[in-house]
Amino acid sequence: SSEVSMQTGTMQSLYQNRNRTVARSFYRQLKTEGFSHEQIIALSTTLLDLVTEDIRDTARTEAK
Repeated sequence: SSEVSMQTGTMQSLYQNRNRTVARSFYRQLKTEGFSHEQIIALSTTLLDLVTEDIRDTARTEAK
């Protein structure tokens, strides 16, 4: 049980590090492309909206 929770914690840590690395790389790319902070925030909001729509669509499909 202790080993399983340790593995779970390690996996979560790896995912967090990966997510941060990908986000940092994406952020740098956007800044290089000339995006302002406001534009990056707007893009982030749009990405969240798309994920939310996808989750809703999946839930509707699975409910049928």
